[in-house]
Amino acid sequence: MRKLKTAIIGMGKMGGIRYHAAMRQGGYDIVAVCDVNPESMKDFSCMRFTDAKECIEQSQPEAVIICTINSYITDLVCFALEKGIHVFSEKPPGRNLSETRQMEAALKESGKVLKFGFNHRYHYSIIEAKTLVDHKLLGDIICARGVYGKAGSADFSREWRNDLAVSGGGILLDQGIHMLDLLCYFLGDFAEIQSSKDQLYWSGMPTEDSVFALLKTGDDKIASLHSSAIQWKHKFDLDLICTDGCISLNGLLTSTQSYGEERITYYHKDHELRSGKLGNPVEYHMVFDHDDSWGFEMQEFYEAVASGKPVVNGTIEDALRVMRMIETIYGEGEL
Repeated sequence: MRKLKTAIIGMGKMGGIRYHAAMRQGGYDIVAVCDVNPESMKDFSCMRFTDAKECIEQSQPEAVIICTINSYITDLVCFALEKGIHVFSEKPPGRNLSETRQMEAALKESGKVLKFGFNHRYHYSIIEAKTLVDHKLLGDIICARGVYGKAGSADFSREWRNDLAVSGGGILLDQGIHMLDLLCYFLGDFAEIQSSKDQLYWSGMPTEDSVFALLKTGDDKIASLHSSAIQWKHKFDLDLICTDGCISLNGLLTSTQSYGEERITYYHKDHELRSGKLGNPVEYHMVFDHDDSWGFEMQEFYEAVASGKPVVNGTIEDALRVMRMIETIYGEGEL
C-alpha cells in the first residue's frame, strides 16, 4: 500500500480521532502535526508545529487533514490547495456559503482532491437504511422526520461555537448540518424551506439554540428537522417514511457514548392485518455495537488521492448544497 505523506492541522479532539483513524487505515504516513497548544502534541513523535502554514510549507505533505475551529478552515483549505496539496477538512465547509465558494474556486484551480467530513453517512445504521431505500424494499421514500439534539452545558453560551465571528452560526451549523446532509442524502435536493431560527433558552447568545425547518423537494417529498441545543440530553432520531413501510434510526454511536445504542428498525405496512392488528406490524431490528465511520471516511479519501477514485461523500457539491440550505434558514440567502 502506497503511503500518503500527511500533515494534520488541529490536534484537539477531532485531530486525535482523525490521527488514529488514519493510522488504523494504514495508508497514511503522518509526518507532521500542528496545534496552537503545544501540550496537545506532546505524545506525537513526528514534526510538531504551532503555525499551520509553516507546518504545510516545511513538512511538504501530499495530503493535509484540517481539524481546526471554523474560522480557520477556509484560509487553510485554500492555502493547501494552492500549494498543490490534497485536503480533507472537517465540517462545516466554511462559516458561510461565500467561504464554501472560495474553496470551490481553489479546488477547480488546483485539480486536487477536496473532501469534507460528513461522517454520519458512514455509520452502519445509515448504510443499512440507504440500502433499503435505494433498492426500494419498502417502496419509494415520500417523507422524513429528523431530530438531532444536544444537552447544552452550563457554559454553552460562552463556548467558541456560539461566538458568531469564530463559528459562523449556532447549533444548526455545528450539529444540525449533519441531519440536513442526511435528509438530502435520502430525499434529494430541496426546493423550498420554511423555518424558524430561535433563542428559546439562551436568549443572550448571538447564535440560535433551536431550529425548526420544513423542507420540500421539487418532486414533493417532505422533510422536517429539529436541530436543538435544548434537548437536555443527546438525541438522534431519523424516520424515513416510504410508500410500503417505514425505517426508523434511533441513537448513534459516538466517541462520547451519550446518544445511546445505534439501531435501525423497519417494517412493512400491513393493511391486510397479517400480523394480527392494524397499526402493529412485524418489526425488524438491527443494533450496532461499534463505529467504523471514521475509518471508512479515511479510506475513501485515501483511495481518491492514491488511486484517483472520485470522492463520493463529502464532495464540494455536497458542501455547497447544505450551506445554501443553512444560509436560507438563517435568512441570508435563497436556495
